[in-house]
Amino acid sequence: MDDIPDARAIPQPVLEQMIREIEPNLELYDATPAERGFCTVYRVLVSRNGESEVNYAKASPDDNDWGISAEARIQAVLSELTSIPVPDVFGVTDDHEFLPAPYYLMSALPGDEENYESVSRIESDVLRRLAREIGMYLGELHGVQAVDGFGHVQYDGPRSPGERPDGDPASLTTTDGGEPWPMFLRSYMDRELDRHEESKFSNLTSELTRSLRTAIEGLEKPFTPVLGRNDHGLHNLLLDSDTGEVTGMLDWAYTLAVPPAFDFEFAVYLFSGAFLAGLPDVQDRRPLVREAMLSGYGTTAPDRLNHVSDPEPLYEALAMVRIMNDFHHLEIPTGQEDDVADRIEADARTLLNLNNPR
Repeated sequence: MDDIPDARAIPQPVLEQMIREIEPNLELYDATPAERGFCTVYRVLVSRNGESEVNYAKASPDDNDWGISAEARIQAVLSELTSIPVPDVFGVTDDHEFLPAPYYLMSALPGDEENYESVSRIESDVLRRLAREIGMYLGELHGVQAVDGFGHVQYDGPRSPGERPDGDPASLTTTDGGEPWPMFLRSYMDRELDRHEESKFSNLTSELTRSLRTAIEGLEKPFTPVLGRNDHGLHNLLLDSDTGEVTGMLDWAYTLAVPPAFDFEFAVYLFSGAFLAGLPDVQDRRPLVREAMLSGYGTTAPDRLNHVSDPEPLYEALAMVRIMNDFHHLEIPTGQEDDVADRIEADARTLLNLNNPR
């Protein structure tokens, strides 16, 4: 994997210039760093026509793209073509002589942020509503006609000096558009298993490798590429905490073009909180989340419901592998890490019919 840089600090005068490149009439009052992954994100209080408002500026941490140019366009496409609640992108600067490009300026959305693990503590009625909304939005997302191949979604259009993106999906393409799905999936899986060898679960890597490679060979066609959210998790949502209503879906830089079922299975596993079911007071709510997501998906993509209705163990296992790889980032009560890890490993073994528990 690429070495992930630390977010850079941006002095306020530089932020003022960044904002003026996009919205010349905005006046910056205050700026506060926001912890949103490894990219540089600032919450900026500005004046627009004498009225104060909150926006966010997102920039590369090191002058490399890191999917930022594509993310700005993806959000514009979703604003134009779907009801998915994403920030309004006011403008994007792809290259600049001295400003930290690429960067873009976007609106703030209402709602509360929750950490990744909080999904296990949500009341079941609230989780059911959340999961149904996620299913609805995935149905809309998978219906956007934007890509004809598999891979990481990227922007392939004219470089912008600060203009508002037009929301045209024709400017989106993929890094591996010519690869068949099993070939791309094999490369994806191999990268994740390379990471897995360095994880707490490395004793399972060899068995997983054999089982997952066999499962790829058994996948049934056809494979239709759609825009895939992929970076699922409560941390990338804004919520009405009382009702579970999704008020914002954030961070689209990791969008992949994948078959619908791949995206769907990741969402079911990660929003169920099953990865924390090793804790004594946490339930495995995969059935609840799957049922609710299917209900929502059927309202926005009834013609594609058959693509996601049958569980695909391979994709669920890859979602588990991602959790295993990032296990050290999970916030788990001290002394209960091994209980959680043992449950995740047991789930993976059951799903893939593996033997030899540790």
